[in-house]
Amino acid sequence: MLCEETIRRLIEIYRDEPKVLAAMERCFLSFEEYHAAIVKMELWRKLYAKAVDADEFRSRITEMDRNRTMHHNSVLGSVSMLNRLAEKNGLAPVYDGIVDKEQPYRRMVANEVLAYVEQIIQERP
Repeated sequence: MLCEETIRRLIEIYRDEPKVLAAMERCFLSFEEYHAAIVKMELWRKLYAKAVDADEFRSRITEMDRNRTMHHNSVLGSVSMLNRLAEKNGLAPVYDGIVDKEQPYRRMVANEVLAYVEQIIQERP
């Protein structure tokens, strides 16, 4: 799981720096954008697997998979940025693992980010 304590501390540290807070917000929003890209692709796959011809299906899935990969890469950059902010402030990393575009690391980061998104949803009032 992403380190909630580090996230909380970063928010406290930068509460009077709107540009840094906005950059952090973009990082966290990239998590949900990645989540949405996955949901969109998987729902489309389920809905249209037998409803469109095979060429159109492959074409659309390829396009959506490229979009998902772009968002995944954005997540990796976001986690790296948050980790740099944490390091700059002497805090534990937001993600205490290897952040890399290669497998298995990219999947491990993604799983933690998706768990964080789910946690936000579960903890809403």
